[in-house]
Amino acid sequence: MISPKTLTLEVERKFSRLAVQPLTRTGGYPAFRTLRYLGLQSIHDIYYDQNGQLSSKGIWIRRRNGHWEAKIKDGGDFQNSRFVELRDSKEISYHLKLLTGIKQPECNNFGLQKLAIFTTSRRSWIANEEFEIVQDIMDFDNHMVGEVELKHTVALNPESHRTIEQERELKLNEMDLRIKDFMNHYAWAFHVGRPKGKLAAFLERD
Repeated sequence: MISPKTLTLEVERKFSRLAVQPLTRTGGYPAFRTLRYLGLQSIHDIYYDQNGQLSSKGIWIRRRNGHWEAKIKDGGDFQNSRFVELRDSKEISYHLKLLTGIKQPECNNFGLQKLAIFTTSRRSWIANEEFEIVQDIMDFDNHMVGEVELKHTVALNPESHRTIEQERELKLNEMDLRIKDFMNHYAWAFHVGRPKGKLAAFLERD
């Protein structure tokens, strides 16, 4: 059994697209305190599942640019999501077995089948030194979606009186509130509209 000493938590809020093109620090009022452009990158994703068994449990397994990643939903909804993020193959295998009963090695793609393959052009920025803003354009239907993300690594203190679940929930709630306040404060930057996630859009194609 794996007992990790840390957990990487991720909270994200989706938006349909940026309202200001290109995004700049002083593109609206109030201005961002700081805005650092991280550039354009190409992301090649292969998503895996087993007859919908993972997605039905809020588990997303993918190979991103050749590296395995798992995102396990930990509350929220489609637009406002909370995840525990795993990148170690042994931890991914352990959590797959724990949550679904699937037990296969990495060399066999953890016993999963390919669900979707696509490439994303991503522009990203760091605002106010910690909030990552991304805008993605996929290589199918010119589909676009954006996210504001916060990530935090929680050190699990064995001497703490709080459980792992309590530590995680407290931090996720705090991160969620901070993103909400951030997007409300800089509402000029984000287009009002209902976003559609890249995987959902891919699977809904005619």
